[in-house]
This record gives sequence, structure tokens and C-alpha cells, in this order.
Amino acid sequence: MADQVGDDDPGARGSLTIRDKAVEAVACATALEVDGIVRASHGIGKLALRELPRVDVVVAGDHVRANLEVAVVWGRPLPETTAEVRRRVGRGLSELSGLVVDGVDVHVRSVVAPGPGERRKVLQ
Repeated sequence: MADQVGDDDPGARGSLTIRDKAVEAVACATALEVDGIVRASHGIGKLALRELPRVDVVVAGDHVRANLEVAVVWGRPLPETTAEVRRRVGRGLSELSGLVVDGVDVHVRSVVAPGPGERRKVLQ
């Protein structure tokens, strides 16, 4: 009676395929949760509609490696900010995608002026 509900072989239920774009979206959203990481366009990117954060991932089987380019608000400590991005993105990718995170590389591509009302908060 293998056709009855609840008597399924786990291997016969199918599989979950996580597309690179979904993994990139998780990494981008998680990076933007870090204080000091902002959306920004820079240089020729403004014309090409390329904005930061920019994420590239390599998914191989159940492993992922992420490469992020970010914009950081001026006044934020870069080593601490990038370490927090690495930590949060790694945890987010692991928890939300179920993939094994082999590494998260973070590159500061741009340092931007704080927005109105942010200057006092950043400099305190």
C-alpha cells in the first residue's frame, strides 16, 4: 500500500532546486540589513542601472560561495561592517537556502555620504 498518504519514501517525494537568482536575492537582502550598508549606484553604473549591493554566487550541488560588492555609509568602520556582512549573509544563506556556505567575500566598492538625518547618528 505504498500509495497511501504518509507512507511515502522520502527519496520519492522529489527535490528542491534553489536557483542562483534566489540565492543572490537572499544574500542581497541580508547584506542590506547590516547597519551602514546601503543601496547605491556609482560611476558608469548609474548609466547602466547597476546598483550596489551586487552579488554573484556559485552554487555547486548543496554548496554555495558568495561574492558581494557593497556601498558603505561614510563614517562606518569598514573592517567591522564587512565582517558583519560576511557573518549575516553566511548565516542567512545557510538558514534560508539550506546550502552549505563555503565562503562569503565582501568588497567595499563605494563609500557614500550619509543621507539627511544620518550624519549625526553615524558620527556619534
